[in-house]
Amino acid sequence: MVITGIGVVGPHGVGLAPLLDPQQAPGASFSAWPANVARPHDEALVALVKDLPARRYFTERQMRMADRAMLLASSAVGLAIEDAGLQENDALLRDACTFLGTARAELPSCYQFLRPHLNEPREQLNAADFPKIARNIACGQVAIRFGLQGPSTVLASGPLSSLEAASRAARYIRGGRATHALVGGFEALSRCALYHFAQHQRAQLQARHPAFFGADVGLLVPSEGACMLMLESLSSARARGARIYAEIEGWCAGRVGDDESAAEVLAEGWQTLAAGQEPRLLALSSGGAARAHERAETAALPAWCKRHPDASALAPRASVGEGDAWASALQLALAAALLGQRDSLHLSSLAPSAEPPVQRAARRRPLHGDLALVSAMNEALHYSMLSLRCAPSET
Repeated sequence: MVITGIGVVGPHGVGLAPLLDPQQAPGASFSAWPANVARPHDEALVALVKDLPARRYFTERQMRMADRAMLLASSAVGLAIEDAGLQENDALLRDACTFLGTARAELPSCYQFLRPHLNEPREQLNAADFPKIARNIACGQVAIRFGLQGPSTVLASGPLSSLEAASRAARYIRGGRATHALVGGFEALSRCALYHFAQHQRAQLQARHPAFFGADVGLLVPSEGACMLMLESLSSARARGARIYAEIEGWCAGRVGDDESAAEVLAEGWQTLAAGQEPRLLALSSGGAARAHERAETAALPAWCKRHPDASALAPRASVGEGDAWASALQLALAAALLGQRDSLHLSSLAPSAEPPVQRAARRRPLHGDLALVSAMNEALHYSMLSLRCAPSET
């Protein structure tokens, strides 16, 4: 299974280029908390998408009918399809799977989709009144919009969901049930989502600039966005001469038991996926803030970095905010892109180090290795990991 297309729409802009630019200042995409939504404090920040290429894929009327979650997800899927060298309604995509992940936004999608069919307008809607439809609204609309007729499912397990979507698609492709799949994550910052953040994450929503994996832990900035990847079988990619970013080599998932150390379980999982090889990248979905899974990731890093001194830990959440599923998919996209270009590593190494952050950000190290590990953990201490390898040669 290989990754042949990447589509990203986030607070940083469209595509990966702004994140791969060494001059991009972390936090440049953050803005003030909306005035019309209750704030945790006066200086709270959010990360909103300002550049949304939805008009490339929707008419003005269609955009009025679709909610923000649908527009974000569909725009990123369209970009991924184009990046893979395919076109809308391409015959190769007819049986493609659509496995997307999200942690919120399904209720607004449900209401917007069903509103024309209700006898009278309603201010509130209960998704339980529409079983088997609420969580699949945006995903189903993506499949309809781009003619993807394979299995279509939204996974909702927080930061894990987009990695689980990629793992599920990889199993479908490996088992011969599909040759193509669109996977990734999306999040929209509705008033409901911001209310949830303000009520349940108040302690972490501070005014300080996010920092990661150091003594000064990162603090939360709610984020929206979408990141989608085109997965396909290696034989299909080679047959049509597609550019290959990276190969999905393996994956694992599980939960930390009551008598286990979460940090030790994570470190052991990373080592298992590496299988004695020397990875160059470790991409983490969170790491830095004060929640249990982020403390576990931070605690697991020193031992791993000591064993792999030439590796780099990536945490683009420092630039795009707390985006749950979409930020986790972004980790996968960044790792694949860096492996695919075999170029200098533009992103700062955010692993624990005595070196000043400015010097770490300015340094560019050649990417000699060909293995990347992508990891995510949620607050229930479930974890999911994937390993990526550089694109296989023709021989």
